[in-house]
Amino acid sequence: MYKSSKITFSPRVRKSPYFNSTMKYGAQAFSVYNHMYMPVSYAGPVEDYKKLLTGVQLWDVSVERQVQIKGPDAEALAQFLTPRNIKKCLIGQAMYTPLTDFQGGLISDPVMLRIAEDCYWFSISDGDILFWVQAIAAGYKFDVHVDEPDVSPLQTQGPNSTKLMAKVFGDWVHDLAFYRFKEITHAGIPMVIARMGYSKELCYEIFLQDHSKGDELWEMLWEAGQDMNISPGGPNMILRLEGGIVSYLSDVDRTNNPYEVGFEALVDLDQEEDFIGKDALREIYSKGPQKKLIGAEILGDPITETNAEHWPVFVDGKQIGSMNALVFSPRLNKNICYVILDIKHAICGNEVIISSPDQDRQAILVDLPWLERVKK
Repeated sequence: MYKSSKITFSPRVRKSPYFNSTMKYGAQAFSVYNHMYMPVSYAGPVEDYKKLLTGVQLWDVSVERQVQIKGPDAEALAQFLTPRNIKKCLIGQAMYTPLTDFQGGLISDPVMLRIAEDCYWFSISDGDILFWVQAIAAGYKFDVHVDEPDVSPLQTQGPNSTKLMAKVFGDWVHDLAFYRFKEITHAGIPMVIARMGYSKELCYEIFLQDHSKGDELWEMLWEAGQDMNISPGGPNMILRLEGGIVSYLSDVDRTNNPYEVGFEALVDLDQEEDFIGKDALREIYSKGPQKKLIGAEILGDPITETNAEHWPVFVDGKQIGSMNALVFSPRLNKNICYVILDIKHAICGNEVIISSPDQDRQAILVDLPWLERVKK
């Protein structure tokens, strides 16, 4: 029922430094994320997915805005924001660091980059986290400056990613470990290059530090990738679900806590440092979570359209949760989805009924992920 819907460009929503390049190379669909336009489809989700698996893609993910914390209390504030113990994070290293509110609810699931001894970036999911961090810094009187720097990520994705990155930036790329990064200036363009990205495929993230150089950086990579089956792409839901990657607000939100969504290893209740939501998370841990995010495979013919709303999930006629994200995986030849269910029903092998707008569908619960991360 949403097939005829369109998105209108206007000045009130920001365009990325790569916007002109994405239009030039055929972006057909956009979403709005962090008050910015994000391209999500070029040849279509399935065709974009297939092209990535046989080559290399450029993804404009500059919607992943950075919240920069800089100053004498930068480490103290960064630690106060997340239940993960960040003490072992070195300069040049990144960590996945969920942020919680005072009740233990998730408010974002950013990647944190330690840029310097007194400087951290939080590469955020969709949400006004800049205001949250500024408020916490002021209210608790941390000696820091919090702002949004001129940083705009661009990702390379696919089996030819390392080949492309090494061709453009040098052979040192081969030695870049997972969740490590290096700050460089190349052809007069300042950037941070990280071995990470929003899929379980081979991928890198380039954090451009001069928005005026966006199209120049895109064209540099595009030209170098002409013999590598290069194509444009964007955050792909098929890849995300196959790899068990969570999307904040699509799959989980503030009503969920880390123990419900598979983030329990990222919560350190034993650390000496305090953090927002520590008491609430300690209580949740002691009582046990009430819900759980788990995978499910929907039986029957391929479902070719994604869900526009969450679909209710039933057992014996009683609603036990919701189905939040759904795709058909060509590699697996299955309809795969995420469900959040009452904990007593979230057991692998159990059968459930997922009620779509047109019919009830039988599904089997399974562990996440379906596919493990691709190694170099």
